[in-house]
Amino acid sequence: MSLKITLIGAGSVVFAKNLLSDILQFPELSDATICLMDIDPARLKVAEIMAKRIVATLKVKAKVVGTLNQREAVRGARYVICTIQVGGYKPGTVIDFEIPRKYGLLQTIGDTLGVGGVFRALRTIPVINGIARDIAEVGAPDCLLLNYTNPMAMNCTAVARAVGIPHVGLCHSVQGTSQLLASMAGLPYEDVTYKVAGINHMAFFLKFEYKGQDAYPLLFAMDKPGFMPGFAAEKVRFEMMRRTGYFVTESSEHQSEYVPYFIHHGKKVINQFDIPIDEYLRRCEAIIGTWEKTEAALLGGKEGITVNAQSHEYGSFIIHSRETNTPRVIYGNVPNRNLIDNLPEGACVEVPCLVDAQGIQPTHVGALPPQLAALCQSNINVQDLTVAAALTKRREHIYHAVMLDPHTATVLTLDKIWAMCDELIAEHQKHGLLGDFAPTIPGTGRAWRGTGDRILAEARIEEALLKPGAKRGKNSLIAEVTISNPRPKAEKIELQLAAAPLKGSSDRSVSLKVSIPANGKVTRKVALPFGGSLAEGVEIRISSASPDVFMRGHVARPRTILTPEFGKGLASFELKLAGFPAGKGTIGANKDVLSLRVAVDDSKLTPAGRPWEGSGLELFFAPLDGSFVRQFFVLFQRGGKRAILTDPSLNPIDQSTTRLLPSRSGAGYEIELEIPFATAGLEVGTKSFLFNLYAHLAALGDAHSGGLTSLSGRFNSHFDTSHFPRVELVDSK
Repeated sequence: MSLKITLIGAGSVVFAKNLLSDILQFPELSDATICLMDIDPARLKVAEIMAKRIVATLKVKAKVVGTLNQREAVRGARYVICTIQVGGYKPGTVIDFEIPRKYGLLQTIGDTLGVGGVFRALRTIPVINGIARDIAEVGAPDCLLLNYTNPMAMNCTAVARAVGIPHVGLCHSVQGTSQLLASMAGLPYEDVTYKVAGINHMAFFLKFEYKGQDAYPLLFAMDKPGFMPGFAAEKVRFEMMRRTGYFVTESSEHQSEYVPYFIHHGKKVINQFDIPIDEYLRRCEAIIGTWEKTEAALLGGKEGITVNAQSHEYGSFIIHSRETNTPRVIYGNVPNRNLIDNLPEGACVEVPCLVDAQGIQPTHVGALPPQLAALCQSNINVQDLTVAAALTKRREHIYHAVMLDPHTATVLTLDKIWAMCDELIAEHQKHGLLGDFAPTIPGTGRAWRGTGDRILAEARIEEALLKPGAKRGKNSLIAEVTISNPRPKAEKIELQLAAAPLKGSSDRSVSLKVSIPANGKVTRKVALPFGGSLAEGVEIRISSASPDVFMRGHVARPRTILTPEFGKGLASFELKLAGFPAGKGTIGANKDVLSLRVAVDDSKLTPAGRPWEGSGLELFFAPLDGSFVRQFFVLFQRGGKRAILTDPSLNPIDQSTTRLLPSRSGAGYEIELEIPFATAGLEVGTKSFLFNLYAHLAALGDAHSGGLTSLSGRFNSHFDTSHFPRVELVDSK
C-alpha cells in the first residue's frame, strides 16, 4: 500500500502548490497517494487540477484524490498536513479587525496573539481538534499531524491537551530570519550556524555564529539610525534586540503587537518604527487576488505548471527523514517536556528537533535568559487561557485571555475589554463561527453557573424584636426569610430554620417550603422555637439540602456596653479598620452637654465639603428604646485646620463646640466635641443612651489604604439601633 499524505485546507492553493512540489521532488515520496480535502468544492477542484499538473510536470507516479469528507481524507493517512483558515478572510479576519478598531485597538497581523489571535484560536481549535480525533480513530497507527495553521502555539497546545496525538507545529520564521540575518550581515549562509528557542513567533537567536565566531557584533554594529535602508521594516526587531540582547524570529509587524512598547504609543511611534497597521487585511486581499488569477489559469488552460526548487518549508523534509531514516534538524513547535527549563511544563515551545525514522525528537535547550523567558511567559499566559476557554467552553476565560494580552492591556480599560469581547463573541456566533459558551455574570470574570445562578436565602430577626422592651411570642421568635431566584425559571426549595442562643443549640428546626417565580423574590415570616434571652444573643440558622442555594443566617450579638472607668466618668471606645487599630475615643457628660474626644489615625487628612468625599466622622445618638436617631457629621475645612459639626442637611450646629487638636501620634487628627443633650435628642442628665460612630479615613498609616470603620462593626443600616452600643455614664464599681 502506497504512502498516503493528506492535505486538509487544500484550497490554500499557493501554499499547497509549494508543499506538494516539495514532497513530490523527493524520489522516495514520488509515488505517494496525495489526498486533498477542503470544505469549498470550487477551491478543492482547483487544488486537484493543480496537484495533477504538478504530478504530470514532475513525471512521477503519485496519485491525487480529492474529497469533501474530512474523515475519509484522514483514513489510513500516515501524514496529515493542516493549512486551514476557519472563518476565512470574510467574515473571520474582518471581524477580528473591525470590532477591536471601534474600541481604539489597532492590530497589524492579529493571527497569533492579541484579541485577533484569541478569536482566531477560538474558532480554529474545535476544528483542528476534530481533525486530531479523526487521526486518532482512523488514521494510520503512526500518523503524524503537521500543523501550519495559526495561531500555532494555541492550536498545538489544544491538540496536545485534548487529544494527544503525535504532532508538530511548523513555521518558516526560523529559516527565514536566519537567512535574513546572514544577508544583512553580508555572510555566506552556508557558513552561518545558529541556535534558536522560545515560543512560536517569539523565539530568539540564542546563538548566531559565523564559522564558530559570535556574529552578534555585526548585528549590533548595524543597529544605528540610517542603517541599510532596504531593511527598514526590521526596526521593531532591532529595537527589541537592543533592549533584550537577542534577535527574535518573527517579523517586526508581528513583534510590534506581542509587546506593549509600540502601537499603543500613537502615530509618532508607529511611524518611527514603520509599523503597518491592518497589514493582514491588505495581505488577505492580495492573496485572494492571487488565488483568483491562479484559478483562472488552471481552469482556463491545459498547459503545464511551473514547479520551483524545493523551498525551506520543513514539511517535506520531515516526511522524507521519517520515511528514509535520513537525520535532519528542524525547528518544531512541540509540548515543553523538559525542553526549556524556565517556561511552563506543557506549554508549546519552539526548539531544535532531530527527525529520523524515530519521528520528531525535540532537544533539551535548558533555561532561556530570564528576560526572554519573561517575554515568552507574557504570551503563554494568553495562549493558556484561550485554550482553556476553547476546551472547557468557559466564557470567562475569553475575557481573561484578552485582559492579559500585553498590547490590549496598554490600550483598553477592563470595561472596554469586556464590551469588546462580548461584541466579538456575538458577531462570531451570528456567523456560526463559535459555539455556545457557559455564561458568566455580566461584566465579571466569574461563571454564571454556581455563582450568578445561585438562589439566595437570607433569614433575619425582625428589627422590632431587638429593641429594648419589645414583645415577642411566648418561647418563640419571628424570623423574616427573603429568598431571591435569579434564574429564568421558577424554582421550588425547602429550607430548615432554627433559632439558638449564641453559645448553645437550637430547640428544634422548622421546615419552610417555598416556590419562587423566575427572576423573582419572596418574603416569609416564620415562628421559630426559642426559650432563651435576646439580651444574651441569638443566632438564626438556615440550611438546605440543595447545593443551588446560598444561605445567610443572622447573628444578634449582645449589645456592646460602654461604661466609664471608676472615678473617671468617661466611657472609652476603640476603632479598627480591617483588623488594624484606627482610632480611639471617650464619651461622657458635663452638666447639660455630652463631651466626646476622638483620635483617628488618618495619615492623609483630606478636607471635603460633603460627607465621605474625604476624611470625616458620622455620629448617631438614640434613646434606649430606639424610637428615633439623631445624626451628625464632622467635616474638615480650610486645608484640614478647621472642623465643623453639621446636621444631615449639612447645616452647622451652632450650639456645639468643636476643637481640632494636634494629633498625639502625629499621623492623624484629634477632635473634641461638646453637644447639648437636647441637640442629641436626649434629656439633660440622661445616663443611658445608644450611640454609634463612623470614621472615614483617607489613609491608615503609610502602608494601608483608607476606608470606613464603625464603632458597632456594622455598616449595612445606618439607623438600625439594634447594633448600636449602649453608653452607661455610671462609674464601674
